[in-house]
Amino acid sequence: MNLEWQYSTPQAEGMDAEMLGDVDDFIKQKRYRLVNSVLVVKNGKIVFERYYNKYNEHTRNQIKSIWKSILSLLTGICLDKGMIRSLDEPIGDYLPAFQSGVHPYHKAITIRHLLTMSSGIFWNGGVHYHCPMVEQMKRTRDWIAHVADVAMKDYPGSSYVYKEWDVLLLSAVIGHAFGNTSYELCEEFLYKPLGISSGRWAESPCGVSYTVMKGEEHSNLSARDLAKIGFLVLNNGIVEGQRIVSEHYVKEMLRPNDNNSSYGYLWWILENGYACRGFGGQEINILPKQNMITVIQATPTLSSKTYGDIHKEILEKSVV
Repeated sequence: MNLEWQYSTPQAEGMDAEMLGDVDDFIKQKRYRLVNSVLVVKNGKIVFERYYNKYNEHTRNQIKSIWKSILSLLTGICLDKGMIRSLDEPIGDYLPAFQSGVHPYHKAITIRHLLTMSSGIFWNGGVHYHCPMVEQMKRTRDWIAHVADVAMKDYPGSSYVYKEWDVLLLSAVIGHAFGNTSYELCEEFLYKPLGISSGRWAESPCGVSYTVMKGEEHSNLSARDLAKIGFLVLNNGIVEGQRIVSEHYVKEMLRPNDNNSSYGYLWWILENGYACRGFGGQEINILPKQNMITVIQATPTLSSKTYGDIHKEILEKSVV
């Protein structure tokens, strides 16, 4: 199965074509020179598609932390296929460094805690995407052992802190559960069914897929690729009649967690839908009631902006 997009006019799908046409002027007025792609899928069809800076429908853009949301879908696939037994399994069942007694809290960290950014491991994110803690880790050979040596700040599950440690550990857990890397898992069970092509994700010296802040260009995806991921979630885990991830997991993934009402399992919860976000303006927005997906891509820089107002002020309001 390979998802191929159909096309329609905005009017045919209940959208204001004139308002959508204002996107170009809006981007110029705001001086959003780094925006590369704006895409709208309504009722399963592409109704609006704009590219800038010599981009086109085949050009891949960095996805940044949208990768985290993809890992969440892969976790659901692992759960569906019995590769992991429960989200409440201790991560020490898969990562020996968290069984060795470095800290008494380690044995309490579960897969669910990684999905909700509540492992309790200390984190200082730095400024403007420069993270000294990640840079220090990258100078070591065994990244998982390095994270296991980082101090615990909170008891697992007690507080939400957005951090790279949890997603790195999650990638290691599901890769171990699959018997390879999380990239191989993604290729077989997510990207191939959706017809998505990607370079091989960057890996740590100890063999864990990790694309954020390291070798990010390998995980680049096109705007249409991101729309496919949104379409899968909008349709509760089914694309073209094929079940890729269970509806039960998708619904649980999009439920606000106990420590942050705006965050599910590595997915953002909006007032009227759900979203992925990546540094520098990468967005997938899913609006279930409107049966709509919007995608925005931009070139990230150290002081990058976000461009959510394109979605809020133009794309979302263009629904008649």
